[in-house]
Amino acid sequence: MKPIALFGGTFDPVHYGHLGLARTAFAQLELQKILVLPAGNPYQKGGLPLASADHRRIMLRLAFQGDFQVLVDERELWRTGATYTFDTLFELRTEIGADASLVWLIGSDAFSRLDTWHRWRELFGLTHFAVIDRSTHKLATAHCSSEFLQEVEPRFAGLLDTQMSPSGAVVFLETSPPPVSSTEIRERTARGESIRGLTPDAVCDYIERHKLYLIKE
Repeated sequence: MKPIALFGGTFDPVHYGHLGLARTAFAQLELQKILVLPAGNPYQKGGLPLASADHRRIMLRLAFQGDFQVLVDERELWRTGATYTFDTLFELRTEIGADASLVWLIGSDAFSRLDTWHRWRELFGLTHFAVIDRSTHKLATAHCSSEFLQEVEPRFAGLLDTQMSPSGAVVFLETSPPPVSSTEIRERTARGESIRGLTPDAVCDYIERHKLYLIKE
């Protein structure tokens, strides 16, 4: 079965690194489609996004326009309270059934702290995890708790193992995303510098038109 990938984040704003990761995941995991899930209140980041839910939703649609295998799923934007991955995955499982393969795309830094997430052990019964490491492509186990490692190490698998079962595996994506971040885009915009080449032109135009990320006096 071809998996469905789930790509969560604040996307504040979306940029070419995000687009590159989506393309890499699609190719290496032989995906059916990707659901991009902009977060509403990402409690792990300790603060609300700078751009509103509407702005981030529209920028994502502009960035992925024309790509019919990438869909923007807005469910987390409109959820009240903290955004928990468990709730999102449970909803998706209810909708698509127990047999579909789901793969959650996640950076290695965030994955190493998965044991701080809400109901984290239960997540493996709902999805696979595809870990994105920008350097060695291996999990930096020195920064992980022993409890976490005991849970995840037996789950390490090959990329295409995600097609053999609905959930439970941990795989590693090989990727070298462009050196761009949402923080850099926000800082450049605040200084009045160009952000062309960091995010699609349609997103650049939207940020300029709506005066996003400017310092308010």
